[in-house]
Amino acid sequence: MGGHRLPVANLSVGGFYVACEPPPPLGQSVAFELLFADGWRMSAVGRVAWVNGVQSAGTSGLPAGCGITITNIAFPDKLAIIDRLRRASGTPAERRGPDWDDRPEGSQP
Repeated sequence: MGGHRLPVANLSVGGFYVACEPPPPLGQSVAFELLFADGWRMSAVGRVAWVNGVQSAGTSGLPAGCGITITNIAFPDKLAIIDRLRRASGTPAERRGPDWDDRPEGSQP
């Protein structure tokens, strides 16, 4: 994004989180290219949907960055992302970890 390689998390067919400092302003349009570990690349356009600034990084658990909503993506690339997400290793329960109990944080057993 912007000529920089930045770490991405929480990829979905609708968007992703990108760690960057400083984050771009809310609502800014961004052109990006996602590069996957196996070398597959896809380009698309998105919009900054929310910003996690340096001040809130400690309380949110996420590094400074922003959430990107994908607004313009080629249909074959969208299908490829869906396929990759479906083939992701582990079931959702396995990815949550052993301490996850399906209760909201702070609730009583």
